[in-house]
Amino acid sequence: MRAVVVDVEGTTSSGEYVRHTLFGYARRHLPRWLAAHRTDPEVVRALRSAAVLTGHPAGKAGDDGALSDDDLRGLTAVLQTWIDEDAKVTPLKTIQGLMWQEGFAAGELTSHVYPDVPPALRRWHRRDLRLCVFSSGSVTAQRAWFRHTPHGDLLPYLDLHFDTENAGAKSSVDAYLAIAAAVGVAAQEILFLSDSDAEIRAARSAGWAAVTVCRGDAPDPAPGAMIRSFDEIDVTADGFRLVGRAAAAARG
Repeated sequence: MRAVVVDVEGTTSSGEYVRHTLFGYARRHLPRWLAAHRTDPEVVRALRSAAVLTGHPAGKAGDDGALSDDDLRGLTAVLQTWIDEDAKVTPLKTIQGLMWQEGFAAGELTSHVYPDVPPALRRWHRRDLRLCVFSSGSVTAQRAWFRHTPHGDLLPYLDLHFDTENAGAKSSVDAYLAIAAAVGVAAQEILFLSDSDAEIRAARSAGWAAVTVCRGDAPDPAPGAMIRSFDEIDVTADGFRLVGRAAAAARG
């Protein structure tokens, strides 16, 4: 192994925490925040992209200025609906990431990371493995998330960040091929850790090694390597092996 790529929600961090704390924060603050940032170029681009996806008139080509009050209200409602649906839509992820970045910096938010994750990241970092994140959350959100954890700043251990904008859909084989090219290592030298069966299948189809992370009381996934904690996997340049309960379960 030369690189380890980790998912976030359900893998390094609690999915419930993300949905309740972060999504709730974004939904509550969205109207006021968009009104305050309506002329920011990155926000305007995201709103125009949301308009294109929904067929809203504000998505017309060539118009990159601030939106009218009516357009802003309409697109705010669209974004709030997407939040409620947990839609994996890039414009929403971009805006949420910017909002969360401010919330973390202001001390209004703190991320959640399982306690077994920080020592594993430090251990793999010491072994010169490249550590990367692939999440549907934007790169901006990822960086804010790992910078503001109860375990301290974990960003120094992470080399690269990938999202649906710079890599592609998480269930797409092409996304994993693109990440391998960006990381600069052979596909078979990358280990992927995720709680999603669809993502695990896509990564394996791209030639990666992949292990399912099954946190808490979640039922065991489809057959294949599975861990319930990062403590249950040992990763070195020579490869990886399951240890402890995971190894016993695999033998059984």
